[in-house]
Amino acid sequence: MKRKKIPYGTKLPVKLTLRDRDLIRDETLGNPDFAKFAVVEGKGIRVDMSLDDIEEVQGYVAAAANHTENKKLQKELDQLFKKLQVFLDAYDDQADL
Repeated sequence: MKRKKIPYGTKLPVKLTLRDRDLIRDETLGNPDFAKFAVVEGKGIRVDMSLDDIEEVQGYVAAAANHTENKKLQKELDQLFKKLQVFLDAYDDQADL
């Protein structure tokens, strides 16, 4: 699949459930203020994030998934990782050299 080129730093609307937000905020070593300025949309939230932001959060999610002994938590974190990966697979903000 060809990735869509976007300007570096472009913010993408990442839709998360409240549980996703709680996992990122409470189960990872990421910023505890994550999604502080999220927009409520339906039963979930929208967080505008750059690809760099997504990749950073995804790294925290992966680390938490790899270090937990709780299988249910690991599965939830793995699903969240995949949800974030969709953006990294769909968009490219790097300039061609």
